[in-house]
Parts: sequence; C-alpha cells; structure tokens
Amino acid sequence: MARFNERRMPAGYVAMWAFIALSYAVWMIFFMKDIILSKYETVSARTVDGYTYQDITGMTGRHWLYPLWLVISLVSLLLFILYIRKLLYCEQLTKADTAFCAVGAVIGCVFVTAYGFLDAPNKAGEPAVLADKVKYITASMIGLVHPWLFRVWGVLGAASVFTNVIYTYKKYDYNSRLGVILGSVGSTAIYMTINCPSMGDDDKDFSIPRCAVHWAGALIFAAGLAAPLVLFLLNKARREKGRFIWACVVFCLILAVMIILLITVGKSAIIENIPMLATYILLFILNFTDFFAKVK
Repeated sequence: MARFNERRMPAGYVAMWAFIALSYAVWMIFFMKDIILSKYETVSARTVDGYTYQDITGMTGRHWLYPLWLVISLVSLLLFILYIRKLLYCEQLTKADTAFCAVGAVIGCVFVTAYGFLDAPNKAGEPAVLADKVKYITASMIGLVHPWLFRVWGVLGAASVFTNVIYTYKKYDYNSRLGVILGSVGSTAIYMTINCPSMGDDDKDFSIPRCAVHWAGALIFAAGLAAPLVLFLLNKARREKGRFIWACVVFCLILAVMIILLITVGKSAIIENIPMLATYILLFILNFTDFFAKVK
C-alpha cells in the first residue's frame, strides 16, 4: 500500500490511458467500421438463436451515428485520466467530488437494475416473460434489441464503478497501482463487448472473432472492476479487521452465489447484475456513510 505523500499523478497512468484511447481509435476506424456498418447489418449477423433482430447496431440507415459514437466513446475513455487525477491525486476531496460520485453511484445502480428488466424476445421469438428474464435473457441479448441502451449500460457502469472505487481509495488513504491498472483494464474491456453484439448460445463459437471479443470483454470487465475493490477490502480486513472483515466475506459470498446461480439457474441480466448491485451498495456505504469509520 502506498500512502498519499505525493500529489502528482504518475505519468504512467496518462501514458496508459493515451495508449488505450489510441488503440481503441485505430481498432474502431480501421477494423470495426466496415464490420459494424456492413457485416452486422446482414440477416445472418442479425439472426441470433434463431431469431432475426431488426437492428443490432442501432445504426442501420443512420451511418452518420458511427463517427459520433466514436468521438463520444473516445472522450469517455480519456475522461478516466481526469477521474484518476481529480479523485485520487487531489489535495483533498471536495463536496463537488462527493456529489459527482454519489450521483454516479445512484444513477448507475438504478440504470443497471432497470436495464435487466427491459424487453427482449425469448427463444420462441415471443416477448419474454419474467421467468425468461431470470433464466437466460442476458444483458447482451437485451442489447440486441436496445443497442444504444447497451452502450450506455457499459459506459455508465464502467465510469460510475471506477470513479467510486477511486473515491474509496482516497477517502481511506489507500492506494494500489495494481488496483488502478486492473480497474482501468476492466473499464476498457466493456467497450469491446458493446461494439461486438452477442451471438447467443446456439451459435457460440470462440473461434469467431465477434464471439471471442464479446465474451472476453465481458469477463475482463467483471474481473477487472471487481479486483480493485477486493484488493482494498483484503488490505483493510487485514489491517483494521472489524467490519471490513465482514464486508470482505459478504462481498466474496455474493460473488460465489452469483456463480452458483449462473450454473444452476442460468445466465441472465438479472443474475449478472447481482455483483454489480452489491458493488454499488458497498461503495455507497463506504463512500457516503460512516459505517466503516474507525472507532476513536
């Protein structure tokens, strides 16, 4: 653990995010542009698990949206440099910082929860009922019907969790460069997933780039964003014990329960959201209450 005896943000963080943004721009301009605006519009690409979706990119017939999305997504990536500088390497957190992170946590939690209940067709091509949504309608499948909301889900989820984890680090005078790097990688990975639509279960083939990139992005996103918080909880549980031990145990149990549910019940947006909701709740308690304050 490194204490905050220096206020200057390491140049490596700026270089890392500049490299991420440049790589993303190259990927989107030279590799993904024709795929998104051409290949993903074909019937075969829009047919997932036997059902043909109308528009899985949200850009069919509106290709001018692609450069707009590229600029917006690039800016959202570069903002992570500002998040690290303003929240982790500032002299002290301000009321504006607190309000920004609190509002982000609340909006993120509400949006992620509501998104899991959005309409999507079931395997028979009919409107899914609640049982379908619990068993197998994933966030990615909802994204095939609501591609722009799926993009918001990814960008908002990454930014709101990352900023609140950084806020936690600053508030509790903790700093882990490994945690910041893993959180950065996880936040970036979701941009892979939201740009490569799901192929469903029937056509799952990891030798196909679309499938491999989609799944890799989702898994790295989940692991990368959870890692900084787990590192923090483990450190605090070891050093301060008390409620941090219980928080660490409960958080890990929630992750374990989610894995069990995914295996026994099935993967769905509602089940996938369990660790996200647990993360938002834990971060809100850590950042905006005195529940974990030291007893004087």
